Amino acid sequence: MAICGTFRNMSDALFAAYRNTSFFADTSRGRLCLRVGRASPELDALLAACGVPTWAYVTGFNPGSLPLSLEENEQRHQRLAREVERRGYTAFPGEGIGDDGQWPPERSLLILGIVRDDARRLGREFGQLAVVYGEEGGPAMLLPCDLLSD
Repeated sequence: MAICGTFRNMSDALFAAYRNTSFFADTSRGRLCLRVGRASPELDALLAACGVPTWAYVTGFNPGSLPLSLEENEQRHQRLAREVERRGYTAFPGEGIGDDGQWPPERSLLILGIVRDDARRLGREFGQLAVVYGEEGGPAMLLPCDLLSD
């Protein structure tokens, strides 16, 4: 399992939920499916084509893993999309879907070129306990948003 840092605010059940989620992204090279602990050759090819070595997968939905209304979540997602665009990152829309179907899909963004601490900061700004992060050639990692460096 690829994990960076220590989770201070996450239950075992919630941690397992992140591990048991497929993080989909609709990219210029087709639909990708990312999983914590696994590498993605397709994403590596996209990173190489875009000339960036890093990525993060971030949602604005359900801050603190507490369910909000669809309307509130959609507003948060639009705010996230605007913020990512303002910062100049290339991003692709997607959705996180848990294997157990207990949560509705969460609209998300696959953000290319974002560095680890910026991914954590962005996740924290949107109330997330963790984000998924990776570097070209490596596995997807779960990063706690309450830490800024390992």
